[in-house]
Amino acid sequence: MDTEIDIDCSPQQVFDYASTPALWHTWHPATVEVRNVPDRPLTAGETMLELIAVAGRRDQAIWTVLACVPPQRWEITTDTCNGMAHIIYTIMPTDSGCRFHRTLEYRSKRRPWRHLDATLTRWILKRQSSRALQNLKTVLERRRSSD
Repeated sequence: MDTEIDIDCSPQQVFDYASTPALWHTWHPATVEVRNVPDRPLTAGETMLELIAVAGRRDQAIWTVLACVPPQRWEITTDTCNGMAHIIYTIMPTDSGCRFHRTLEYRSKRRPWRHLDATLTRWILKRQSSRALQNLKTVLERRRSSD
């Protein structure tokens, strides 16, 4: 599932904010809390614990950073007892700032969610991802205008 948005900030500003899990709760609606992480972008090999709430389900995910190429690409993965997810952030410069592209691959492991991945779960995650990117844009552009 791919979502993207144009943000009126530099690619480095967007990369630094989006790849700092300690800030996820400020823009991603699924993030309840991220524990034991530094207040900076995580680099390849680092991990974090996220408490997630999606579609009435709560879960804990230990994410591992697979790739960190500032300010262009950040890639993470998790595999929990309820499902797996793989997320890639790609940031491309534009004339007015940058385009933030988020790719989410997911697979549920348990019923009934596994059977709903292609329909209901996809619909919920697509809406949530779109809202997350709009929140990210709003937060970053407000910060930029107040600097």
